[in-house]
Amino acid sequence: MTLTPKLQAALWRAYGDPAKPAEWDGHVYGGGKLSQRFWEYHQSIELLELTADSVVLDIGGGSPVTGAGFFTQVIAPHVKEVHVLDVNVGQAGEQEGNIRFHRMLGSYETMSQLLTGNTHITHIASVSVFEHIPHDVRCGMMRALNEHFHGDIFAGTVEFHTRERLFEHQLTTRTLSETFAPLTEFYPDRLVKSPVWAENAYSKSRSLGGRIVRRLKTLPEWEQRDPLVPLWYPLAFRFRKNPAGL
Repeated sequence: MTLTPKLQAALWRAYGDPAKPAEWDGHVYGGGKLSQRFWEYHQSIELLELTADSVVLDIGGGSPVTGAGFFTQVIAPHVKEVHVLDVNVGQAGEQEGNIRFHRMLGSYETMSQLLTGNTHITHIASVSVFEHIPHDVRCGMMRALNEHFHGDIFAGTVEFHTRERLFEHQLTTRTLSETFAPLTEFYPDRLVKSPVWAENAYSKSRSLGGRIVRRLKTLPEWEQRDPLVPLWYPLAFRFRKNPAGL
């Protein structure tokens, strides 16, 4: 039986609770409980379809402050086991309850090592991580997942812009396609755009063209404000293992 309702209720209780700090909880730029990042956690829980027997690999799910990151802390009490692949894990031992830490940078080699050594992993999650990983590295991680993951579901979120890379290793249409191209043993069955964007995902700009700017100046004073140009938005995805025989 799926844990989705129970986990989403647990997420609602935990989000914003000082006892369970999230690395980025929406309060930094505004938004709070129904912010962009809340949507990413909420959607990831829905897409993963976890049960009490699930063994989850949370890519990038560590925290230098709390050891286990926020998402891992929400799901761990309800599933069989959570593995965390993250070099930035602090204040935690080799294991914390049913949480297993793998203090390594993500790469083809480390993903292969982790998955071949833990063939009982049933689900893989990655919440807003790939936009912080160099493109060739994340492509290698997907090759390792394709070759060595024996579970059924890989789900998560990414920061996306159709054409431009506006920070770090942000995903675009081209790099998103290239990142997931190695997944020949899996197929995408969900791709969802967030209805809630981060407050810092906009830029005030008058670079939309002189005609538009001149037209703005003819509006009433209360409407004469710089147009907000969207910079990026979150996408959630789910890949499933190919049916037998394909």
